[in-house]
Amino acid sequence: MSDDRPVLLPSSCEWSEDARLVGGALRTVQAAASATGDEARYVLPPLPWQVAADLVEKCPTVDHHHSNIRIMVVPERDLRALWACYEALVGAHEGHAEATKLADLLSPFLRAYDDTDLEGLVACVGRVLAVLSLGIDAARALYTHLSSKECDTPEAVDAVTEILTAWRKAGVAP
Repeated sequence: MSDDRPVLLPSSCEWSEDARLVGGALRTVQAAASATGDEARYVLPPLPWQVAADLVEKCPTVDHHHSNIRIMVVPERDLRALWACYEALVGAHEGHAEATKLADLLSPFLRAYDDTDLEGLVACVGRVLAVLSLGIDAARALYTHLSSKECDTPEAVDAVTEILTAWRKAGVAP
């Protein structure tokens, strides 16, 4: 698990909606990039879009009870792919010439999916990245406690508190 990071995933409805929107948008770009065979058309080749979509599509839940603790181990290479996609989406939102086709592809999808726009998508990807990039020791400590079925130890409770505080600072949790 050297370059993998355990992360605690929110179980909120809002988080799941953000992750679904992001996963759908990434999958749309991946499918279009694969279909065209033009590696520059959507800023990145199909593989980073696919890796990022695969990662984000694992995040949503349908069980939104606050007591559900979900941990996912995120490979660093998958996180790098998601960051690359985020940068491409920011470029599309900012009107960069090389991202015109990306903006053209996503605009109808976003209006149909959630009546949002590229700015809204970029914000959602930012929130998803805030959770998946959270590199604090508390997440690893919590992962260790949960793996050994020691959920109610003071250290595990402190780790959850530290993670929730970091989420609040990132705008992911109220």
